[in-house]
Amino acid sequence: MTTGSKMSLNEDEAAAAMAAKWKPLIAALIIVALVLRIMAAILVERHVQNAGRPFLIEGDANGYWELAQKIATGQDYAIHQPPRYVLRMPGFPLLLAASIRIFGDNVFAARIVLAVVGTACCWLTYRLGSLVHMRRTGFWAAMFVTINPLHIGNSVLVLSESWFTFWMLLSLLALVKLVDRFSAPKKLPENADAAPAVPSLGPLVTQSCWAGILIGGAVLVRPGFLPWLALAACGVLFLLRRTVAIRSLSAGCMVAGCFVVLFPWAARNAAVTDHWVFTSLWSGPSLYDGWNPDATGASDMRFFDDEQVMAKQGLSEFEMNEHYKQRAFAFATSNPGRVLELAAIKAGKFLSPAPNATKQAGWVIEAAFVAVWATLAVLAIAGLVSRQWDGVGILVTVGPLLLFLLVHMVFVGSVRYRLPVEFPLSVLAAIGWRWLVLKRGGSAGNSSPTSPA
Repeated sequence: MTTGSKMSLNEDEAAAAMAAKWKPLIAALIIVALVLRIMAAILVERHVQNAGRPFLIEGDANGYWELAQKIATGQDYAIHQPPRYVLRMPGFPLLLAASIRIFGDNVFAARIVLAVVGTACCWLTYRLGSLVHMRRTGFWAAMFVTINPLHIGNSVLVLSESWFTFWMLLSLLALVKLVDRFSAPKKLPENADAAPAVPSLGPLVTQSCWAGILIGGAVLVRPGFLPWLALAACGVLFLLRRTVAIRSLSAGCMVAGCFVVLFPWAARNAAVTDHWVFTSLWSGPSLYDGWNPDATGASDMRFFDDEQVMAKQGLSEFEMNEHYKQRAFAFATSNPGRVLELAAIKAGKFLSPAPNATKQAGWVIEAAFVAVWATLAVLAIAGLVSRQWDGVGILVTVGPLLLFLLVHMVFVGSVRYRLPVEFPLSVLAAIGWRWLVLKRGGSAGNSSPTSPA
């Protein structure tokens, strides 16, 4: 056996021993995550039943549930009158429809399903932290999202955030694996008898397609994630250590994978609206919600119900969407100063330490949420300062936050829209936490992003 082979064997044995050491801790953490979320599901269900309504946040939840019922019973995927066929992406209603088909028309059962999804998100956060930095980092990141009260409570609401987070984390993991596993080595390792093999093209193409497919899955839940496809493709072009041709092929396969996932939805939309729509026909009203003379930075869709342009003006769903887009852009071009002011207000709402609902719950609860968000923000900044990350690590931990911040500076801002991107951000915060602890102990320089510890 050569020296290089012996070193590889020893490294594999050490990695296996380290994985075995962490398994009980991770298992315990996942059990805690599931128990907390089931408890939250019970409490939320009891609260809404006492209040005499099925959902805590009724507007969006009612719409998702009605669409899910129609999928489960084989009816047209449409809602409201006149019918809206492309109002919501089908990703989340499909999950609810599966729950309805298996457990019946039972909202509490759906909450339990979402509790399991939220628990899976905690485990995926651990996996992301382990790949980006080390297992210990993944554990602390998963710990944060496991016990964060906002994440616990939000995971069992009949809203799309948890299901979107699940797909987003899968897509981020696929991107990290693509860049890390299929890049050519930077240099020969010491004592190596021969140059390490360059990863073959076939598996690279497969992994690139999978990354795109998973991004498409996330977009089917939350259309605002579509710009991430461009960022991920650019990340591959700049970070994958291969020839320009191979990098371009990888980025193209990623785009193709996403297109394959979205194509059936777009084809269905073309059949019912005569227009190829790859996302939804709600972007126009949403944009006008953010850019109109009465806009405050928060969502207020009363104008849509008051105007009823589809019923009163006879507009099709596509025409209605274009109608509000034109009005939004007209306002923006006529009031650029107000648009900038609203962008700052929306950023403040997006980055707010606590949701507006906590202001009515008392200062103690609000202070707790402020402390949790401040801790995450400070530790994430420390993670940036530590520089214990590589290019793909910073892309997947900070990129989603910046993307969603920019998107919601255009549309409307809310803490609710930030919650999914806190999962990858917690990985950067865990890097910062470990760096601060080691720095205090005088050994901050001993840790590296590739360490298995």
